[in-house]
Amino acid sequence: MGSRLCSEIERCGAFAAARALSVWVGDGRAVTAGGALKPALVPQAAETLGAPCPPKVRRLSDLPAVHRAWTAALVAGLITISGSRASQRNAPAEPTGQEWLAALEEVLCAQVSDPCDADPRIVCQVTLLVLDQREPPLGGALREAVAEVMRGRGDWDWRAVYLPGEGRVHPVDRVVEILRDFGALDERMALTGLGEYARAELDRRVPPPVTPDLPAARVLELLAALPEEEIWEPVWRWIDPFLAKPGSRDPLRELLHAAADATPAGRITAVEVIGERGEYALPLWREVRDHPVLGAHARRLLADLDCGPIPEGRDVNWVAADYALAALDRYGATDARYVLLNAVEGGVREAADGSGHPEAERLLAALPSVPPPIPAYQIKISLYGGPWRRVLVPENLSLGALHEVIRILFGWGDDHLHMFKTAKRRYSDPSFGLEECGDEYAYRINRALPSPRSKMTYVYDLGDSWTHEILLEKVCGNVAHPVCVAGKGDNPIEHYDPEYPEQPVLFDKDAVNELLAVPPAQTEAGLWHT
Repeated sequence: MGSRLCSEIERCGAFAAARALSVWVGDGRAVTAGGALKPALVPQAAETLGAPCPPKVRRLSDLPAVHRAWTAALVAGLITISGSRASQRNAPAEPTGQEWLAALEEVLCAQVSDPCDADPRIVCQVTLLVLDQREPPLGGALREAVAEVMRGRGDWDWRAVYLPGEGRVHPVDRVVEILRDFGALDERMALTGLGEYARAELDRRVPPPVTPDLPAARVLELLAALPEEEIWEPVWRWIDPFLAKPGSRDPLRELLHAAADATPAGRITAVEVIGERGEYALPLWREVRDHPVLGAHARRLLADLDCGPIPEGRDVNWVAADYALAALDRYGATDARYVLLNAVEGGVREAADGSGHPEAERLLAALPSVPPPIPAYQIKISLYGGPWRRVLVPENLSLGALHEVIRILFGWGDDHLHMFKTAKRRYSDPSFGLEECGDEYAYRINRALPSPRSKMTYVYDLGDSWTHEILLEKVCGNVAHPVCVAGKGDNPIEHYDPEYPEQPVLFDKDAVNELLAVPPAQTEAGLWHT
């Protein structure tokens, strides 16, 4: 990135405000558990920036201009957070183009929303595309031009008519506001050097739309570049038009045939999508039961549907290696190792070497010869309006195993359905048959909580909706199994009956840790102990 663009970053409103905010923060200001400025301090921050502030502030995000400055300061390293305090960093380096873009993306994701739940980066990308025309439309015409492109891509549908609502800022207007604050648009709404940089980077980072006219091989290629939790909406957008027309193309069969020549990440995408169809996919799995590439997956899924024998060890290792290679390409070597740890018995290198997979050597080259310790996550689990528990867990714990941990921490009896909600998807026990839910035993907390201060939600009993917030506080050391380190509040009464009142069970950390030291019978030891 050239010096001219670095100079533009220094001058842009968001980073100028970030520097002013860092000076105001000084030696320390209180922050929330999520790393945001305490609401009581937000009016002072607004005054520092000369931003209007309502009489009552519930959270930092209520003031978009202050929130943008705070986010930019954190991403650029002007402000650092330690525990519950934020402080100004001494002699911070000049912000880089990547830091500017990271701050822009984070602000877009936090402040731009619409009823269609489109990726805010795409709204920004399309807005920059429309504004880069020779005579760009402005105002209402800009909103309609962006909407036309978004509908053509399939990112906005009939729900887009609800974009302008009471008290809601239109997403295009919000994007323009953010782009101007970040110096990507000048006063004439023309793209600056930073605007051109943002458009080029977003074109590179954001994959093109998955539309029904694409061949299956191209669909798998595009989906392989996405995190696994983001594949579902675009792939079903591609599949649905054909399923809705009896006698038309069979998109699932096309995906399966394309999977034979796809990368591991593309192949796993096809296997997961077709597997979601359950018994309706039986004819497809039977077709490829003896295929050299797809056969091991087909035999495993046929066994899962009680339509075939339990897979042999070589099939188990082949499938595990394929999933690990997909994780390697998507997330890196650490995730590839975790996939193998959760899927095979014995050593992961031995399993990969004996899998017979054509890319086994590439996987072995990525795996460490001496396995490092698995880091521990310190997470705080808070039941809304009530007790909380702080627990250390291995970062490769599955959400299914985390459910068992939460059940012990709060004394839940496991008599009801439960569900995890991340930023992108919901997860639950596959035996529940809940629609649009991923397999909680196939998704780990290092993916659900990728960095400190990440959050997700856990709901126990979908009728009474006992809702828990799960916050990653820090990554530290390692633990052999989950360990409760602190807590407050008695266990909730699961089946409260006013005619037969019960006494709440007192929180007893030692008793909880005795239970956590032994994995429950329904939880594989490999998912609980490291």
